Amino acid sequence: MSDEDYPDTVSTVPGAVHAIDPGGAVTLDVVEWHGAEQVIAIPHDICTFCNNGTLFQAITLNEQGQVGLYQYFPVSFAGLSGDVLIPSESGQGTALVQFDGTNYVTSFFDNIPGGTFEGASFVDCNVPTPTPTFTPTPTFTPTATFTPTSTATFTPTATATATFTPTATATATFTPTPTSTVCGALGSCTPPYPFVSSSPRTNIAFNESEVLRAFRVSVTSDGCTPIAIQMFYNDEHAMTLGVRQTQVITCAGTTITGNFPIAPAPTATPTCVMNPQTGATEAQGGVDPSGRPMFPALFITDLDTFPGSSNPLAGDWQFGGTGIPPNAVFGTWKAAVSAFDKTTNTTTVTPDADPPVNNWNLDGATCVPPADPIPTPTPTNQGYGTECRWNISSLNLTPGHHYRLYFIVHDGDQNHSGGDSGQACVFLAMPGTPPPASPTPTASPTPTATPTATPGTFIVGTKTLSGKNVSVSVFNGTSVSQLLTGLSITWPQATNGNLTKITFNGTTIYNTSTGGGSLTTSSLLGTNAQRTIAAGACGTVVFSFANNVSTNAANYTGSLTFNPFGPVTIFGP
Repeated sequence: MSDEDYPDTVSTVPGAVHAIDPGGAVTLDVVEWHGAEQVIAIPHDICTFCNNGTLFQAITLNEQGQVGLYQYFPVSFAGLSGDVLIPSESGQGTALVQFDGTNYVTSFFDNIPGGTFEGASFVDCNVPTPTPTFTPTPTFTPTATFTPTSTATFTPTATATATFTPTATATATFTPTPTSTVCGALGSCTPPYPFVSSSPRTNIAFNESEVLRAFRVSVTSDGCTPIAIQMFYNDEHAMTLGVRQTQVITCAGTTITGNFPIAPAPTATPTCVMNPQTGATEAQGGVDPSGRPMFPALFITDLDTFPGSSNPLAGDWQFGGTGIPPNAVFGTWKAAVSAFDKTTNTTTVTPDADPPVNNWNLDGATCVPPADPIPTPTPTNQGYGTECRWNISSLNLTPGHHYRLYFIVHDGDQNHSGGDSGQACVFLAMPGTPPPASPTPTASPTPTATPTATPGTFIVGTKTLSGKNVSVSVFNGTSVSQLLTGLSITWPQATNGNLTKITFNGTTIYNTSTGGGSLTTSSLLGTNAQRTIAAGACGTVVFSFANNVSTNAANYTGSLTFNPFGPVTIFGP
């Protein structure tokens, strides 16, 4: 039994648990916990209610603040059946008590910052209901009289609840922390990154996570059906919505520029855009120097299906997940330009100038639908506020499944090495009945790919006509390696004299003295490997002559032929 006011504790802080044996003998102070409110045995059979909550905890925030009914999901109690939870009425969180055969061992289980823990109860499994639960256990008909609300928020403030320990193993051994939330809302989560693993991405740090001020889920009137995920950003610079222009500085000395549509930043007052365009995708170069997407990105892991069932981080960017841009943006934001220099293999991101300050005014009272109310209490305000919204209906979530949602966002100055980026995560349980398992499909044989011409292109870069040499650099802008198989050139014979040698990337591919002012050949020296340009790489061909060459490029014509691409004109029309 719990005794929240028991005074004779070792720590002198009141609160303990007493034991009564079957004969009625009482043993005082078998376990101490500040303000011990209740003794809750974790059942062997876990049943669920609403959106798959299994333990419901009554909470008062900050003594006289909000009250609510918070829920925990079955994943929080895996392997703990028969153990005991002791919540604290004095705001110290919940203890987990386990018996090791000799002693009671107390450890920290979870806390809701500012929460005064009152009564709590696991869902009763004894009364049947036609609704299947998350685990194959007896079901029930609920009789609870609580009223769920749709206003609970999660503010991503680090607590001491994370149980993840980084290791140098190939697979992260991340264990989700116990998650608590009002019915239909989001469960708290702490990202484990950075940590060392076989995937280099897991070791990339995030230095601006505080800009992700709060998260919330809007729900239906019953409080159990989620409608949209809401992310609230605030910083001293406007949020970067995406990359409007990419610049690739090639090894051939040229710059390839790409322009991408993006929702215009507000110019005077905060505004909103439904289904905003967010610039370049990851594949198009819309990334920071570490390779993370520049647009506000949501990554989803289904914890009930493989690979999420064995690795709860499987859908994250660090493990190859694909980021999803928001369905709506409110407040203020701006775009950026990303430049990738192939000669140094570096990326530089330059955000546009900040729009006017908007604080937490997210829609200027002009948006339809309006921005969501600012979370309570009001998060930190540094001048530039934004709400991003993802519609549940667009995320293809499965009823009855549990999800880990991971967010990446970029601020508006990008002055740190690797990119200024923030991260956060939350848990979400979808209400409803999981569909029956589908038969495992039989894989069909995959035909072996054969090289074909690609839709990319070659770019002719720097041309140098000096001394006895004419050199030309070309950039392989296709997606596959290209083999030089032939070439042709004409030159002013009276000025240059005979062509004496041709090299490609330093390898001699032709060494017969040739006059007459022209050459066309497919008989090239060197190995195939020496005459191959990898995708995204450059090649330089040098024509050497007997005399000093004409420096007027108009006096030459010529082309290089690559397989599978075809001919590339290097001189002439």
